[in-house]
Amino acid sequence: MSIEIDTRGVNITIKADGKHEYVEIRMQGKLHHRDYQVMIPVMEHAIEAARDKELDILVDMRQFEGWSFEAALDDMKFGLKLRNAFKKMAIVGDKKWEELSIELFKHFSKGEIRFFSDYNEALEWLRSDS
Repeated sequence: MSIEIDTRGVNITIKADGKHEYVEIRMQGKLHHRDYQVMIPVMEHAIEAARDKELDILVDMRQFEGWSFEAALDDMKFGLKLRNAFKKMAIVGDKKWEELSIELFKHFSKGEIRFFSDYNEALEWLRSDS
């Protein structure tokens, strides 16, 4: 099963492979407020649908270039709302500032968050029982 939503800067796919379900978010280019206007309702729906399950999230930031000011505020607000809605979150990126920001976000989250430079390693960890 796969459900896909695509905007200019964000692609969201809800995936199920066997008994494991997760949400994959691919961030590309510079994100704007309009991207979050699409992404947030989709993520809220995924969180609600997974209420009786443990939600896992994979965020691919390898082609991400940053935010507009308003989108950065959207991201912070939604990040606070999302912080207790998942079991595991794997972040894939290639910039040191991304890794450092994830280290900060870990302190506000109930779920486990890990940063990866390799997509396949991130997916393997997300699918694992540990």
